Amino acid sequence: MEFRQIKYFLGVAEDLHFSRASERLYIAQSALSRQIQQLEAEINIKLFDRDKRNVKLTPAGEFLKNEWKRMTNEADDILRHARQINSGEVGRIRLGHPGSAIYSIVPKALGVMQEQIPDVKIELIEITELELLDGLLNYQIDVGLTREISSNPMLESRSLFAENYALVVNQSHRLVIDNFKSLKQTRDEKFILPTFRENSAYSEHILGIFRQHGFKPKKAFESNFGATILKLIEQNLGISIMPISYAKGAPANVRFIPLPDISELFITWRKTDQNPVLRKTIKIFEDEGRRF
Repeated sequence: MEFRQIKYFLGVAEDLHFSRASERLYIAQSALSRQIQQLEAEINIKLFDRDKRNVKLTPAGEFLKNEWKRMTNEADDILRHARQINSGEVGRIRLGHPGSAIYSIVPKALGVMQEQIPDVKIELIEITELELLDGLLNYQIDVGLTREISSNPMLESRSLFAENYALVVNQSHRLVIDNFKSLKQTRDEKFILPTFRENSAYSEHILGIFRQHGFKPKKAFESNFGATILKLIEQNLGISIMPISYAKGAPANVRFIPLPDISELFITWRKTDQNPVLRKTIKIFEDEGRRF
């Protein structure tokens, strides 16, 4: 029994007329009759009572019409869904991101994704720079936004945009934009900074900013989450250096003083991942990055 034979049967069962069914199914009437006879012989069930004038479904034929019609509708739905998956219109994407990205590119990109691929499920996972690249390699996330570009041959990265770092202080702090001259003015301050690690481009970049000004920061607290750092600054427990995009979601009593140093945000994914949803996600983020 072939699927096309079921389609031919349903065509005749719908019209109860071989000639009209053959025209609609684009098959010669003699060939259509032969296909129905072969189907009846194969399943050993008489499907139609027919004479020179009338064609009627047998009780078994009526039952199979209803069941096979339901089955073919389900098959069509399955095929349509498979095509949507293949084109990236449905599916799931797990997006890992640092906290700062929520204040910059993520909301706008997600809005575009809702418009262009509304049936894709998006799982947002805030993850530290220390964990994000490992999360990709361990298949915990599908794509990541990171300030840490990897040299791992299994990963591919593209730059989305660049932004300034900023010195972040409490509003009561002595430094403001007008009197800030150099980071050397913070030599004796207590800093709240991420955990530094070896072989980390992001850690090296932050430490390099301090080295340019001839000192090593005094750490009061360590945190890899921007929201935590901002809360501690709000309580006047120290100062920090952060990407300036955090200013968009910072507490009212936290001040951002722009620095000339630049931070890049990259989008990173596994080179071997052929998920069509991933390709659409990358393009949307790249497009939004060019507008940032």
